[in-house]
Amino acid sequence: MATVSRIRKVLSRLALPLFITGLPVILLLSSLRTLRVLEDQRMVYLRSRAAAVTGILEALPNGLRDSDFIELVAGEEPALVGLRILSPESPGAAAPSLEPLWEARELFRSEMVDLPEGRVFRTDVPFHSEDGLRIARIDLDPAAADFLVTHARHNVLISSLSGLALIALAIYAIWAARRTTRLEVRQLQMEHLARLGQMAAVLAHEIRNPLGTVKGFVQLAAEKQDDPGRELLEPAVEEIQRIENLVSDLLLYGRPPDPRLRRVQWSEILERLRQDTRFLAQAQHVQFAASDQDFEWETDPALLEHILLNLLRNAFEAVASREDAQVRLEARLGARGEVILTVLDNGPGIPPEARARLFEPFSTTKTTGTGLGLAIARSLARTLGGEVTLKDASPQGAAAEAIFPSARGRRSK
Repeated sequence: MATVSRIRKVLSRLALPLFITGLPVILLLSSLRTLRVLEDQRMVYLRSRAAAVTGILEALPNGLRDSDFIELVAGEEPALVGLRILSPESPGAAAPSLEPLWEARELFRSEMVDLPEGRVFRTDVPFHSEDGLRIARIDLDPAAADFLVTHARHNVLISSLSGLALIALAIYAIWAARRTTRLEVRQLQMEHLARLGQMAAVLAHEIRNPLGTVKGFVQLAAEKQDDPGRELLEPAVEEIQRIENLVSDLLLYGRPPDPRLRRVQWSEILERLRQDTRFLAQAQHVQFAASDQDFEWETDPALLEHILLNLLRNAFEAVASREDAQVRLEARLGARGEVILTVLDNGPGIPPEARARLFEPFSTTKTTGTGLGLAIARSLARTLGGEVTLKDASPQGAAAEAIFPSARGRRSK
């Protein structure tokens, strides 16, 4: 049943695109059919003109030369460009292609022929004269029938182009409507998430004070207990600390602090990061390396450190199961003074199902965590006038990049 439902869903999604795509094909086929019918009408008209020439020939006296026939017939048929009268004794009259005409099995034979003088409509028509059965090879100018199809061709072309333009407009209108719908849905989702974030920030603020009190009493109780009692209370302290971290994340996401900007050396930021990640790297057996650079820029070091710590924690967790786990932090200045910080890992990369929701709050593929790490990193980066992106690295792993276009970075003196 699930397979049938999935097939129906796919077909329902494809129905409208297939219908719209099929319209130009139907229109093109209809236009081609119309042009083919017009060409058939053109050939019928030329054959009727050739039949009229044959009627004139039957009324002419015998013993005339081909030039005489042309001169006499040309006055009645201005489209005539060539005429030859074949008798059974004429050269080429015994050609196998003419046998059906001599034997009256065919009444005429016509085709378009390319001559040095140009393209002509040639018709071989048998007729009776006083000297017996003859075949008239009549060459007509095909342009004589253009008046039948020229305007029709123009109309078909205009209709086809108009139809294609309308279909293109319809496709664009449908695409625009669907895009607008997606944007509206996305906007509603973001507004909902923003309200959740504000509500979470309010709750976190209200929880923080009583939580601090609880933590203080538990720690005090643990200090006054003997070893067995202390062992029972230590997990409670750790859990309270975990809740405290969650509350801090909620506050940080819901109410990003105002940045306190100052000139900062990259070496200063890097030294703090090495200290903060040393225990984490050792605990997860990750080889951590960072590029030493001698530049400075204007930023809030506390917020920047928080951004990079969140990106580094993600990278450490992504490579934790690898024996050759590696994480690297690269820092460089762009051509216009922008600061580009990149966290690279050799983990499994970004899961396809998670790509669309990487920076959504409370969205995570981990069994633990709140899913706020990347959302907070991007929010703080935007507070500092930057942006955070996450993409697959080459040949494997992921690359988290924080770019600050207006950092006005410069080499240290």
